[in-house]
Amino acid sequence: MKTRTLLLFVLSVVFGVAAAYMANNWLNQQSQAAQAKAQGETTQVVVAAVDLVPGAPIEPIHVQLKDIDSRLVPPGALTSLEQAQNMVAKNNLYRGDVLRNERLAPVGEGSTLSVLLEPGMRAVTVRVNDVIGVAGFLLPGNRVDILFTEGDMTRTVLKNLKVLAVDQTQHTDENRPKLVRAVTLEVDPEQAERLVNASSNGRIQLALRNPNDELDPQVETVAAVAAPQPEPSPEPAPRVIRPRSSTIDLIKGTSQQQVPVKS
Repeated sequence: MKTRTLLLFVLSVVFGVAAAYMANNWLNQQSQAAQAKAQGETTQVVVAAVDLVPGAPIEPIHVQLKDIDSRLVPPGALTSLEQAQNMVAKNNLYRGDVLRNERLAPVGEGSTLSVLLEPGMRAVTVRVNDVIGVAGFLLPGNRVDILFTEGDMTRTVLKNLKVLAVDQTQHTDENRPKLVRAVTLEVDPEQAERLVNASSNGRIQLALRNPNDELDPQVETVAAVAAPQPEPSPEPAPRVIRPRSSTIDLIKGTSQQQVPVKS
């Protein structure tokens, strides 16, 4: 009985000391934060209270104010909750992220897909099937190349295009393959013309890229070189034909002699 009482007493002392230590640390942190705030060393910014996906509208329950070191405040950070009203997220926002102007867009700027486009870019949708759509493995945010087939020739016409949406889904948490009927890609105006022209005049195929593959390998192209023409052989010098002098054989007895005859 005495042993049990002693054990309970020791545990009570240990828990009491631990609680006092934690309370003291918390009070010190609050005191330091209040002192830093009084000295003007912190700035109040708006941070995400929950995880937000691209295109999600910002509601009051999604954000909160937080004091951080003034030296850590990023450019364009929101400093009041009113600035986050009637805004949507352009990128993935995670809990604790500081909200900045470049990562938000007004609700009135059209559909949620339009706010995901970078300045100067366009969204073009192409029809796909289970083969063209890489067997359903395409997800929003992937990067693809466009292969164009005409007749018996295939070539890459566009590279490193961003997938904005598959069917009508702009974001997904699933990694399972899903067959889709359309894929929306982010392109510039010139790429948009080439993509529409390729899909109209032949057959296109989407090639999924590695997300870390920013540079394309250098492909060595061998140009066709014309065979060297043989150098013409020099014309032979004209032969000078000299007239042969006429001779007759003069035989006297057993001797023979050639005598020239003048023409």
